[in-house]
Amino acid sequence: MRMKLLLFAFMVIGTALLASCNSSGNSTTIVNQGLDCGLVRNDLLGTWNVSLGFGTRSLQNCTGIAPGLNNTSITTADFPATYASAYVDVFGSDGSTSYKILADRTGQSNDDPLTSDELDGTVQADSCLALVRVWDRTDALYIQCIGTLKRTNGTVSGSCDSVEIDSDGVGGIDTSCSLSATVSFDASIT
Repeated sequence: MRMKLLLFAFMVIGTALLASCNSSGNSTTIVNQGLDCGLVRNDLLGTWNVSLGFGTRSLQNCTGIAPGLNNTSITTADFPATYASAYVDVFGSDGSTSYKILADRTGQSNDDPLTSDELDGTVQADSCLALVRVWDRTDALYIQCIGTLKRTNGTVSGSCDSVEIDSDGVGGIDTSCSLSATVSFDASIT
């Protein structure tokens, strides 16, 4: 009798779990209990136009190999920026449920020929939360931003609160700093 009750309990749980999964209508996404923003790769393809609020901020609470960068001023004068669709790559992220975006400003204003990924980010498939960093050629650092993708109009809005720096110039991020005040971040995908 105990075995029958255990088998019945597993069947009830299994049926409930199956009911929580459904198709999002594109035949490639599994939705668990409706906790999905409906993101598909095509939502992220196109030309990315990025604007940052204009202003000067100071670096604070720097960690890594160059904590002495505290109180260094940076500006957002390199923006707005355009990342043409021919230089935007979108692919599934290793180890998470997100899409990875890599883009370059090739041929555009403030293009840095020494930096191939001038926009680097991820967008979570379940929440459409975007974590994006954009290269600031003038100050030689990435400005780190967080926002939410609105699939209905192809926009990402949020704010930037920190930077990442290759302070020793050997080709890897080695120092992170907070900004003295946030910077507004807006992107459109066309």
